[in-house]
Amino acid sequence: MNDHQGASQRLQQIIPPGIVVAFSLWIAFVSFNVDDPQPYLFPRLISIALVGLSVLALIRAFLGKDNVGEGFTKTKLKNVAAGVAVMGLFVFFLAEFLGFYTASALTFLVIVSLYDPASHFEIQTWVKRIGVMIGFTAVMYGLFTLLLKVQIPKGLLL
Repeated sequence: MNDHQGASQRLQQIIPPGIVVAFSLWIAFVSFNVDDPQPYLFPRLISIALVGLSVLALIRAFLGKDNVGEGFTKTKLKNVAAGVAVMGLFVFFLAEFLGFYTASALTFLVIVSLYDPASHFEIQTWVKRIGVMIGFTAVMYGLFTLLLKVQIPKGLLL
């Protein structure tokens, strides 16, 4: 491996935890700058854990402790980009418009359909995907609404 490839691979090991640190700091900032802190207890706890773990990952990346894998190829990047685009659509548009659970169910179904190698032309495959989607949504409802009592975006549907 030449120096250019080594630097490129090292950069690919540092950028993801750097992005996660920035994102987790934003989440922490938003969850601590609210008028009514009660509904934000869960996001605060998660943001503190996320900041701590992401900073640890960034430190390990800078020290070269996590040099695993070969980094992202263009093919891998295209595969990941499709899922990230669907998640971005969910976070920024669908959750507020359709409601958290409806948007989560649709997003889950789309992502599973994108990455599931099973045929898209067999009814049995779609029944399985939809069944898993319903189970996933039920677990999310139980966790967020019943157990943690998190306020979720309510839209046209659930």
